[in-house]
Amino acid sequence: MSKTNHIPYTWKEIEDQVREAILCQLSILQHFGPHADKLAELYLGIDPDLLELGDEDRTPAEHARLLRTIPLERHHLHHLAQKAYAYAYQLEGSERAMPDDYYEIACGVMNGYPKSDMHGDPSPLCSMNDFPLRRMFDTFIARWQLYDEGITTGLSVRELALLSNMTVPAVRTSLSKEGFKLDVNLNRTNKGREDDKSATLNINDAHLWLSRRRSFTQNGSRKGEEPDAVIARIFGNAEYTFDHALRQAIIALRTDPASLAAEVNAPVGWIDGLAKGEAVEIDITALRALARHLKLQEPEFVGRAVQQLIRIEEASPV
Repeated sequence: MSKTNHIPYTWKEIEDQVREAILCQLSILQHFGPHADKLAELYLGIDPDLLELGDEDRTPAEHARLLRTIPLERHHLHHLAQKAYAYAYQLEGSERAMPDDYYEIACGVMNGYPKSDMHGDPSPLCSMNDFPLRRMFDTFIARWQLYDEGITTGLSVRELALLSNMTVPAVRTSLSKEGFKLDVNLNRTNKGREDDKSATLNINDAHLWLSRRRSFTQNGSRKGEEPDAVIARIFGNAEYTFDHALRQAIIALRTDPASLAAEVNAPVGWIDGLAKGEAVEIDITALRALARHLKLQEPEFVGRAVQQLIRIEEASPV
């Protein structure tokens, strides 16, 4: 497994951190586990006494080589990391990730694996830090939730940042600029933390926003989705207002109001106002042309637009 443009960590970096996590588990086991001969050796795969740094003749490079003799393939954490890494970044073998892997990672690894060693030094899985191993597993979880319907209704800004390989502030700016609205959960649990899930983007919008990010690699089953299919799905969502759906359609087409106006022979201000939910003239001819350009059924599209424009007009002060 190698590093490409959309992968923030090499497999070697992840594997090194898996080794560190295993050693943290060993530290806990040695101090708080049962007193049994060879128990630590059975767990680790080599004699743990070899890792003691008391040998003054051993150089750091020699110690590093000794660490690499730990047979990681014996440890289930290593197998989970292999599957999660391939799936998180859509590499060869990504199809091998299974629901049981998601359950074991989301419930067991992220919540139950030691967060530090015996001395309080943080493990790569410590929830108070943002080490590569934990970020990789978090990316796996976010991707699984994005594509497995029913697990969650939305993704947090941090999860979107992980999937798009962007910073949290950059994601927030993009969402605001492109007109996406976050759903706020009043039962806040992580106030003030970057991984705060009190505000999430619903799954449909998450798919749409991510599909427009060059740094995001879609799952194999969705890689070939054309803009027409995306737009049909957007306008098929009855919960979206007409203006919201139109804004997302403009994003899906990778265009802008000015270009769209030119395509349908309509004023730029009219298209822009229609997409912003403002009061504009009910122009049936332009609406029909817009429906044809978006490859949507004219009667439903025009009717939905007219209903919104009438509601806006009725709500406007006289």
